[in-house]
Amino acid sequence: MNEAETMPASLEVTREARLKWLIQQYGEKIFHLVSLTVKNHALADDITQNVFIKAYRHLDQFRGDGQIKHWLYKIAMNESKKHFRSWSFRNIFPTMDDHLGDLMDRQANNQVEEEILNRVKREEVVTYIQSLAPKYRQVILLHYYEDLSIAEVSDILSVSQEVVRTRLHRARKQLKETMSKEVKG
Repeated sequence: MNEAETMPASLEVTREARLKWLIQQYGEKIFHLVSLTVKNHALADDITQNVFIKAYRHLDQFRGDGQIKHWLYKIAMNESKKHFRSWSFRNIFPTMDDHLGDLMDRQANNQVEEEILNRVKREEVVTYIQSLAPKYRQVILLHYYEDLSIAEVSDILSVSQEVVRTRLHRARKQLKETMSKEVKG
């Protein structure tokens, strides 16, 4: 497992220690990615836990072909897809979580006025992104928020690079249309 190279040398190398390290390193990123994908804070908590449970169960099977972060993202996207295919998602409209911007807001160190304006802008962008269909929302989040290449997004979502490019193009087009409607309206 190649994450051992970046783990502190003093860390005991057990499966539990590796899991703890993975959660410390990637827990917040995975939660935020899932939260933006499923648009529900409580559900994102559950899915994030499932991601790390699945990772724990399959730690020994990680081949080390790519980065562990990408492996976790792939698990997160697959777990999110399971939610979208579930009976409860199809039959019960999920509620919007008021706390989606909280993780992004922790990073703000601006003056009060600037912080408020930045938060409003981020919340608007998050709202626009969340209005997209899940398949478009996923590529936007992975490509722009996680700063992954087309090839990496393709691998994580198990689709071709052309599909990723098409989804990005359509997502950007929808975002542009939605944002221009908001400005005009």
